[in-house]
Amino acid sequence: MKILIAGFEGNDNSAKILLDNIKEKNNKDILYLENDFKVSSNQIEEKLKENYDYVLIFGQKPDTKNIYLENNAKLNEIELETDYYYGVLKEKLEDNNYKVMSSCDAGNYLCNNVFYRALDFKQNNNLKTKIAFIHIPTIYNIENIEELSIIILSYIKTLL
Repeated sequence: MKILIAGFEGNDNSAKILLDNIKEKNNKDILYLENDFKVSSNQIEEKLKENYDYVLIFGQKPDTKNIYLENNAKLNEIELETDYYYGVLKEKLEDNNYKVMSSCDAGNYLCNNVFYRALDFKQNNNLKTKIAFIHIPTIYNIENIEELSIIILSYIKTLL
């Protein structure tokens, strides 16, 4: 089972800090996405060529303490929907007292763009890869990022 975990760079970006913690605890395939529309699109497409079974992409969402499980991405009036099943992840997070929201709005910026590009690449290349996008709060709104990384790693083990 091949799993890629991706998230955006930035020293105070909660997604990057989460990936650092995951990388430290488990030697999974980790992709640090640059904060650039074109570069991050190319990065995710290049990795998708490696035929992953699962791709979990993390981004940070300001002004919230909730975790958002994104179901679709929109670009130029075209909307793409993921076929990722979030049920087990949602349950694991809620069992650990995180408030989890299902979302149909990945935003208007880098997160939405990279999610859209990944879903579009999957569709255009007939990949079987299951692609998830998970928005987590900023580092200032997460009580314990280490705990969250342990929960995510525990979830990843269920995929194996």
